[in-house]
Amino acid sequence: MEKLHAMSSSHTMAGLFGIGVRVSEVESLLNMESPDVLIVGIWGMGGIGKTTIAKAVYDNVRSRFQGIFFANFRQQSDLQRSFLSQLLGQEILNRGLLSFQDIFVRNRLCRKKVFIVMDDVDNSMALEEWRDLLDGRNSSFGPGSKVLITSRDKQVLNNVVDETYEVEGLNYEEAIQLFSSKALKNCIPTIDQMHLIKQIARHVQGNPLALKVLGSSLYGKSIEEWRSALKKLAQDPRIERALRISYDGLDSEQKSIFLDIAHFFNQWYTNTRILDCLYGRSVNFDISTLIDKCLITTNKFDKRLEMHDLLREMAFNIVRAESDFPGERSRLCHPPDVVQVLKENKVKPTAINCRSCICSKVDVFE
Repeated sequence: MEKLHAMSSSHTMAGLFGIGVRVSEVESLLNMESPDVLIVGIWGMGGIGKTTIAKAVYDNVRSRFQGIFFANFRQQSDLQRSFLSQLLGQEILNRGLLSFQDIFVRNRLCRKKVFIVMDDVDNSMALEEWRDLLDGRNSSFGPGSKVLITSRDKQVLNNVVDETYEVEGLNYEEAIQLFSSKALKNCIPTIDQMHLIKQIARHVQGNPLALKVLGSSLYGKSIEEWRSALKKLAQDPRIERALRISYDGLDSEQKSIFLDIAHFFNQWYTNTRILDCLYGRSVNFDISTLIDKCLITTNKFDKRLEMHDLLREMAFNIVRAESDFPGERSRLCHPPDVVQVLKENKVKPTAINCRSCICSKVDVFE
């Protein structure tokens, strides 16, 4: 049965480019042969492949455990009931034992070697009712039990996990392979198509969701449609939903700081004095929050603030949606809009504020 299951698991990973290395790295952090009860976090931006990796690990190791549980925390309700029925059986529910605090439930759980995946945990409160189980992991579950938690917020993971695996985008070759498999199936690309495929691979920076969505939508389309689609990639509803979740979880000032970085401070050094002046306080905590939520990163070598191209386009779209008239928007990012506003001198008085003036000067000096 173990051999058959291993064959089945390898089949489910077919077509998932670059997945093998990532699964191996997560399994290494889980230390599958160890009797220790370990919790590992998988962290990364929306669409980067956190759930795909977790599912692949889950399928790969499930035959080694007595109890298996996989739940999407954002979409599923009554998770405690589902958890207890899957791991301990329906008789637990029939007895009315629905609490992790029940002694009988705890005694049953601590005798089981379980593998648990908590997928898409977006805030610490979502884990609150599980806190006792996770904090007392060695007495809550049987020896060798493992827990995987995926989140786009690093701070959520820092509170509970033993190790965190940061998911990086596909490399250039993997990105080209994934996109081509969706956009061309088994066909050989033309010279024009290959040129655009390389452009797209660089533009989405290895985000698998964007590659799959765009590739599937362009299958059988003309080269002109390929060029057009590349210009409005971040507006695809599926990609936008995946990217917006972290942004929507920010408070109003953090949203504003994110938009400022996208428009004016991308590739700037992490010295935040200008932002501190704009907001009248230190924004270090807010910058840290944006990093934890995978909305910005810092360059490993020179510590510059960086933002994924898709997230930056999302920020531009958010500001564009404020008004059909450039002069009524809080920020301007495209030269034609700036020229139009300066030529026509059509800016609402309410749109002229400290941030607009300073950021405009900063942009000009740059």
